[in-house]
Amino acid sequence: MSDWLRWLLIALCLVLALIVVWYGRRGGSAFAGVTWTQRKREVRRRGMAVSVLGWLVVALLVAGATGSGLLWFLGWPRLPTAGVFDVAQVLDLLKIALSVVAGFGGVVLLAVNYRKQRVTEEEHALAVEKADREVVQKFNERFGSAAEQLANDSPAVRLAGVYAMAGLADDWADKRQVCVDVLCGYLRITREADGEAEVREAILRVIRDRTRQSGKPSWSALDFDFTGVTFENADFARRKFSGEVLFDGAEFVGGVASFAGAEFGKLLSFHGARFSATDTNFAGLTLTAGKAEFVGAEFAGETVDFADGYLQSSSVAFFRCRFAASRVDFSQLDFTFGRMVFDRCDFADLELDLSIGRDDQPFSLAPLLAENCRFERCRIELGSGGQGVKLASCVLDTVTVGDTGEYPQAHPWPDNELRGGTSLPGHYVTPSSAPRPGTPALEG
Repeated sequence: MSDWLRWLLIALCLVLALIVVWYGRRGGSAFAGVTWTQRKREVRRRGMAVSVLGWLVVALLVAGATGSGLLWFLGWPRLPTAGVFDVAQVLDLLKIALSVVAGFGGVVLLAVNYRKQRVTEEEHALAVEKADREVVQKFNERFGSAAEQLANDSPAVRLAGVYAMAGLADDWADKRQVCVDVLCGYLRITREADGEAEVREAILRVIRDRTRQSGKPSWSALDFDFTGVTFENADFARRKFSGEVLFDGAEFVGGVASFAGAEFGKLLSFHGARFSATDTNFAGLTLTAGKAEFVGAEFAGETVDFADGYLQSSSVAFFRCRFAASRVDFSQLDFTFGRMVFDRCDFADLELDLSIGRDDQPFSLAPLLAENCRFERCRIELGSGGQGVKLASCVLDTVTVGDTGEYPQAHPWPDNELRGGTSLPGHYVTPSSAPRPGTPALEG
């Protein structure tokens, strides 16, 4: 055999091997039953005979490539004719042939076992998929049953529907948010019926139970939409919410509306909310991220308490809010890259405690800022010098400012209009923020 023919044979074997590998990687292998290491799609189903044939072809290609490579390495030696072999050599050749046949038999056995394994795996996957479908079907049936109970005319049936929906939310993690949305949606529906107060209280109870900081299963990571809901003696104290919580248009009535010690990690929204409870308590409120928005909110009642709040990389914004409670407390706030802003808010006939600063907590910037606000007949308590508080472009009408003067104000209050005998200590004013014409003189 000439050299060029030898090289052509080797090249053909390599081309065939590359074609087999290429088809296998595309997931459309011509040799069904062969598994490829980097296959991206499932090979098509083939019969057992085709699968075995595919394995044999691969084995032949591997054997042919190995033999050709060995002969090429040995310089393509000329093999002796059959007549020169004695009996012992012939027996050795027969042993080699039988070993080759046994090797091909092993390939066939491997193909059969592989095929059986694949069938077993596919059957198992189908069984798991069927079981999952049955589980989802049961969940859907429970969901439909609970929804029907919530729509029933009987208060006892509706109450059972509340606990059925809550139990489903505990068991069905993938659709837990949907179940909670249904419960919150029920609260948003105005319905006059017997036992309705007990049903609504049951919904709030299951929400409180599952948003405790140590509650299991926990709903704290979910979103809650209480838009337009009326809460009587609302109690969200020491609860944890990591998702968005909306109280837009909500009304809080009764003796108390408590968010004391509650923790929020995303958006907390009170757009258009009305706080009419005797005591509104946000003391110890924690915002670990996100922000709290009070837009167009109204605070009535006797006390509004935001004391000892903790703002970590978050902000609290009051925009066009009205404060009409007898006492409003923002004292001892702890700011860690957080801020509280009042914009276009009205304060009337109240005591306002803004003594947020502490002796060991100097502020390089003012974390509490009030702009374009109106203060009428108020007493503003600033503690030891109003550390961290800044009023700008505000109207102060008949306002008394309490300031011990121990730590002079580090953030002057510019462009404020003073009326009704209001006066400020001199260190609250800079030359650029002299009183406007017609306003009383400032104490200096």
